Amino acid sequence: MINRYRLTSTVYDREDEKQKILPEKRIFLSVEGNATEKEYFDGVSKNREKIGINAKVDVEVLRRGKKDTNSAPQQVLELLEEYIRLREQNEDDILKEISEQFKEQYSLEFIKKYLENPSQIPKKQRNLFVTELKKIGYDINYRKYLRKYNKELDEFAVLIDRDTQTHSEANMVDCIKHCRDNGYKCYIANPCFEFWLLMHLADIFQEFGEELEIIKQNPKVSEQHTFVSKAVSERGHHGKSGIRFVKQYMPNIDRAIEQAKKFASNEDELIDNIGCNLWKLMEELKKYGKDECGDQ
Repeated sequence: MINRYRLTSTVYDREDEKQKILPEKRIFLSVEGNATEKEYFDGVSKNREKIGINAKVDVEVLRRGKKDTNSAPQQVLELLEEYIRLREQNEDDILKEISEQFKEQYSLEFIKKYLENPSQIPKKQRNLFVTELKKIGYDINYRKYLRKYNKELDEFAVLIDRDTQTHSEANMVDCIKHCRDNGYKCYIANPCFEFWLLMHLADIFQEFGEELEIIKQNPKVSEQHTFVSKAVSERGHHGKSGIRFVKQYMPNIDRAIEQAKKFASNEDELIDNIGCNLWKLMEELKKYGKDECGDQ
């Protein structure tokens, strides 16, 4: 059976929903990486108040399985559009989708019963069914979670690395056009997301003013690192504890925003020039709700 579904709750631990304000707007972001980007934006989400972001707006990184390494621009778009299709589904659509996958193993009645209330199914059968769903990558709980936020205010976005080693210029152009045609935000990091992280940790022009071309090429310098990721690792001291968002990055978000504004910010320009337009997302989050309160 083919694993055709990519959205998954592999590691989505949410705060106690009763303890937090339900956002009225979410920006759903599909990213290339499976760890660093997620950890960074989870840090933003969990520390909105400290960062100066209104609790009524949030950014949600779409999760995929740990073994899902599909990261080309088109595949990042596919993950986003799988979610958008999910939002449009009703319970009958979900029932039909699952039953088509298991029509020879489980009756329509069984699946319907499970969707209505899993506890109706004997534990052994229930666990077996969940195992079968996981084999095809179909995570019902995460899908139900995502469908809670079907709001007209929500935005959809992708974050992709320029990465000249693996992403062709044609692929980047196609991705940008597809986003514009469909109303998605397109955030690009050239050469990679780690360059955005580096803007938190270093004065780019002072420390790397003579190495900007090397940053653009971002060559491999070891088995573990490229030029940029090594610079980030040396300054951020990443390890088993992750990127340590609260200590290393949260205090320096404004610094990163101001530095990023000095580089290319337009999507088309970012194809051939170093930079990262994530500063636009961060400013959008920070400004949300301020106008309506008269705070400019």
